[in-house]
Amino acid sequence: MEEENKQEEKNQNLNKDVKEKVEEKISKILEAGIESSNVDYLYKLIDIHKDIENEDYWNKKKEGMKMMRYSEYGDGSYGRRGVPGTGRRYGEGSYGRRGVPGSGRGRYRGEEMIEDMHEMYNDYSDGKEEYNMGNYGAKDDTMRSLDYMLKSVTQFMQMLEQDADSEEEMQLIRKYARKISEM
Repeated sequence: MEEENKQEEKNQNLNKDVKEKVEEKISKILEAGIESSNVDYLYKLIDIHKDIENEDYWNKKKEGMKMMRYSEYGDGSYGRRGVPGTGRRYGEGSYGRRGVPGSGRGRYRGEEMIEDMHEMYNDYSDGKEEYNMGNYGAKDDTMRSLDYMLKSVTQFMQMLEQDADSEEEMQLIRKYARKISEM
């Protein structure tokens, strides 16, 4: 991560230097006057300048998106930067419209899997209660629910592993997979 930041800073400095030199050369051509002999060279300089400007624009946009993501999600809220009624904050119990048909918003990857696990856990708990109250036929449903939940946990861990972008993330996933395996 630190190496990437150094490389990005190096690229930005290079872009800045090249951009300054290109602007100087364009200015000199414009001062001397555009002639048929320098039109092609001027066109190439303008193209280089445009490419650098475009790259700077997208780097700033990417940085802006990172900052927006941190301001939106860094405080534990989902939705439009914590605007009441548009998202959810942990502990407040308010939920936004994510996943509501027609609201224009999608679902997080894995969200459905977590909801299914929650539903199966409820079925598992209900089955255990039924079994403890003397309904011995509920044991099979309870075991099926438990089996489904545990399969879902492994699928969820596999999804996290596939989505991991760094070795650091992989190490953390492996750490908790080991904890689970040692239970």
